[in-house]
Amino acid sequence: MSNFYNMPKLPTENSPKVEIFVDDKAVMVPGDTNLLEALKAVGIETPHVCYHPYLPVSGNCRQCLVEQEGPRGRMLVIACYTPVAPGMKIYTPASSARVKNARKATQEFMLVNHPLDCPICDKAGECTLQENYMEAGQNEGRMRPEYGKNYHGNPAHQFIDSKGQVRGGKHVDIGPRILLDEERCVQCDRCVRFMRTIAKDEQLQLAGRADHTYISTFPGEKLDHEYDLCVTDVCPTGAMTAKYFRFQKRVWLLSHTPTISMDDSLGANIWLDHADGRIYRMMPRCNPEVNRSWISNTTRLAFQTFGENRLPAMGLKVIKEAMGEGKVAIVAGGASTIEDLAAIKLLKETLGDKAEIFGGTFKKVGSPDGIAMSGDPMANRAGFKLMGIADDNLADLVKRASEFNVLLTVNADLFGEDAAAAKGLEKIATRIALSAFDDETAKKSTLAFGIKHWSEVQGTMVNCNNLLQKLNAAPTCPDAELRPAYEVISELAGKPFTSAFEAFKKAGEYASVLAGLAYDSIKSTGKLLEGGNA
Repeated sequence: MSNFYNMPKLPTENSPKVEIFVDDKAVMVPGDTNLLEALKAVGIETPHVCYHPYLPVSGNCRQCLVEQEGPRGRMLVIACYTPVAPGMKIYTPASSARVKNARKATQEFMLVNHPLDCPICDKAGECTLQENYMEAGQNEGRMRPEYGKNYHGNPAHQFIDSKGQVRGGKHVDIGPRILLDEERCVQCDRCVRFMRTIAKDEQLQLAGRADHTYISTFPGEKLDHEYDLCVTDVCPTGAMTAKYFRFQKRVWLLSHTPTISMDDSLGANIWLDHADGRIYRMMPRCNPEVNRSWISNTTRLAFQTFGENRLPAMGLKVIKEAMGEGKVAIVAGGASTIEDLAAIKLLKETLGDKAEIFGGTFKKVGSPDGIAMSGDPMANRAGFKLMGIADDNLADLVKRASEFNVLLTVNADLFGEDAAAAKGLEKIATRIALSAFDDETAKKSTLAFGIKHWSEVQGTMVNCNNLLQKLNAAPTCPDAELRPAYEVISELAGKPFTSAFEAFKKAGEYASVLAGLAYDSIKSTGKLLEGGNA
């Protein structure tokens, strides 16, 4: 196994097209990538285990074998490591029995000692070995029963089972969030490459040699990193399992809602995996221009509190009455969507000079980690600027608190972010909180009104790279009476929005770059707005 790796170059819309011959047919493929990606671009899937588009190429599983014609005739090569060249002649199992048999043999070697854990394995249903077996293999086992399987793993973790066979390394605790099943591991070393190259903290390594190789942490150390749960994503088998999801739900029973994480201005693309009205896990959704295939543990585990400590809905009449007299300060929090901001602008127009809009956060802005977090906790900061709403004037509001009679906060837990900085706001007699949670600001308010969480609404946000991204609603709201913030605010303005589409159309009146855009024009990977730098 090589210690030298190359990052794969992935095809783009601007990739030059070259002609190659696949199974004696001429096809045009991207010319600046590897053969595996080029074949995928023309609809030919190549089985693989160790290859990952955002990890350095290792080439150790040998599942992606194809034949290439060269000066010495047709030779087997691995598609993940072979660069595309004009005129090259490639043969797949569709025309080559040699490729088909080679892949079957490679797969058989990979499976021969793999435990039959599928009925109890959390990876069942999204396991690469299962997929390759069903699509390209379905081999009959040839193992002689008197020999049994050669279970491998750390010798310190091996044991003899009731049948007298050597077993190894079940549910090894390698860190605060991950359990390792050594005998399921196929030594693809994806986890090692992730920690080395992406996390840049080499906490995992391959120990031993040949068929005694196993994944391990360094002696006396634990796997503990802000991105360590990503190794459970890249693991092609059930070797690396997340403790929080272990034995919780079969993956084929989960529905998947694509959306955006509103905890950071990069706006990581995510899947909300849910069933029975609750979220079971949050997974990274691939977006090459944003977070690729990664999300931080902070983002990933945030869903565990989405259904807790929720505020109930209440009648708007009492809020309208409370806002009837005096000057109103409207504060928009960083998780407010473009649609929420459009409703806030509409409310300001309705109230006229008696209302003023403020925005921002008391949280500290950190540095980008270069993986999936920008460090800015104000998720829609770029959207605020686009809509002409201040994103950093909370300190001014605190200084001028005595000028206002009413404080209306929207998705803004000011007292929870910094109680000392927000203390001056207590001078405002009437404090109204529109919030998903009964947070510190809701507790300090005279009126607290429950709204939907960002995971439960449809809407848009603009990330720090000026990429317009679309949120989708997961059907996990614990209270059918709760509504999105834009619906509640627009109703307070007397011109209620009945849908996110309507609110987004209104936003186009405040931001010309949004005018004429439709939701359908926003791709799943977002839409770069004018002046963007993604």
